[in-house]
Amino acid sequence: MKIPDGHTTQVVDTLSDRYPLLGLALRHHRTTRGQPLSFHDKPYLVELYTDSHRVDGWDAMKAVQVGWSELLVQLVLERAGWAGKIAAYVLPSYQLRDRFVKRRINPVLDRVEAYQERVPDQDPGSLKIKRFGQGSILFLGSNTVNDFIEFSADVLVVDEYDRCIQENLALARDRLRASPDPQLFRLGNPTMPKVGVAALFDHSDGRRWHHRCPRCGERQPMDWVVNVVEKGTDGRWRPRDTARIDGGSLRPVCRRCHRPFTREAKGGEWVAERPANTRRGYHVSRLDVLSQDLRPLVLEWGEAQGNATKLEAFYRSVLGLPYTPKGMSVDREILANCSTGNPMDHGGGDSYRSQTVVAGVDVGRVLHVSVSILEDNQETDTRMRRCVWVGTVSTFDQIHDLLVRYRVNVCVVDARPEVRKAQELRDKCVESGVCEVWLAQFTRADRVGRQDYGMALDWSRRVVSVDRTQLLDATLEDLRLDPPRKVYPEDVWSVPGWAEQMMAPKRRMRENSERYVWDEGNAEDHHRFSDAYERVAMDIHARSGSYLA
Repeated sequence: MKIPDGHTTQVVDTLSDRYPLLGLALRHHRTTRGQPLSFHDKPYLVELYTDSHRVDGWDAMKAVQVGWSELLVQLVLERAGWAGKIAAYVLPSYQLRDRFVKRRINPVLDRVEAYQERVPDQDPGSLKIKRFGQGSILFLGSNTVNDFIEFSADVLVVDEYDRCIQENLALARDRLRASPDPQLFRLGNPTMPKVGVAALFDHSDGRRWHHRCPRCGERQPMDWVVNVVEKGTDGRWRPRDTARIDGGSLRPVCRRCHRPFTREAKGGEWVAERPANTRRGYHVSRLDVLSQDLRPLVLEWGEAQGNATKLEAFYRSVLGLPYTPKGMSVDREILANCSTGNPMDHGGGDSYRSQTVVAGVDVGRVLHVSVSILEDNQETDTRMRRCVWVGTVSTFDQIHDLLVRYRVNVCVVDARPEVRKAQELRDKCVESGVCEVWLAQFTRADRVGRQDYGMALDWSRRVVSVDRTQLLDATLEDLRLDPPRKVYPEDVWSVPGWAEQMMAPKRRMRENSERYVWDEGNAEDHHRFSDAYERVAMDIHARSGSYLA
């Protein structure tokens, strides 16, 4: 829905009947600066204002100053004052709670007539509890455990989630259990991957705001290293919008047509990357704020290079993303440096007969596939995988069709959980001479041996055993090298979930152990493993000479 500025009374009345929170925002609310609310540069907020009163809640991983706190203030006011609910607003500490109420809540209540009408005449002016309309609002600090055992609520808002005391938040959630229509809203700036609000977002349906390129029509979320900056041959970062390097406002560059475009409200939409998950989750960055000038952000990014503290602040405050130091995972910079190949080939064909082609398949709710041709780098005396197609299919029969279409020589398939179907595919391909198919299983190799990642081949069963940690280490190195040993198509970012799944596993020290492991938490990582199995297929081809070739 598009909300134009300069609304007529009739339009506002119509919207108020259908969307009470939106109607409150347009008709009555004023910001802390005394200004009416506008969606002009934050069109992504419209869905929050139209839906928040009727959903069971959502989780938001956000950058700073993106309009979310203003939204939540109005949410608790509307729920209490107009819907007659008991709303609780939680902040990290009671000291922060006190400042918040004094600076954000009380001035708004004093300034807006519609709010004044719902404040009781004998209001004691408490910083903790406010009766409002037929309901009430509690403002709580997560560091005071007694605050969470004395009340029952219908609506619970947790702001600055990662800074709150998590043990007490569990008690706060219990306060909703008696409500017939409980609502839980959690948001904040992320701190670490798989922790706090970042973990909540990973468990959600993963909504990101997509901007429409008016030139080619591609809808895409704003990604810093895909749309805004690139690393030059001198190793320095520079804007992708080369036409505006010397002056003027910088524009993002479309990931599909590679031309600069102006961010507009028209055509923008929220897209859920994990629609099967029922809990709503939102990620929004400063790049989604249409009035945000990109040039100072590019300067800030350049100044942060080599300084982990500044980089962490940039990721959290500007991009609304958790920061992981280099060497511990695949990141967006690594993926951007590797996604420079020709666009994906969706057809295949006889031209691949003269190539050596390998494929990797990981099994999730669907089958995730990566197909690459092998090329020799004469300068480095190494082999490189040049990806020609990445995607998902639903059945093993479709996997067989892909192997035929791209004339694949060696394919490695995740042996679990579909063991029988994977075996049927292996046997069908080997008997028909279509392709050499191996089933992959993980075993622990205590030390790095002569074979990369502890690879061992059982030729009779076509089963390859590898060390999971060492395999992911090896494939990370493939992507980090300059030049990389794996190159993806330039349009691979359009594959749903590809970037997120490539970045999901993080390398960490196992608790009470000196052994490193790769941990994806609860996030999906299937594209990361289809890439890893493809690497195994390349090495099997090198060892066997591909006896089916």
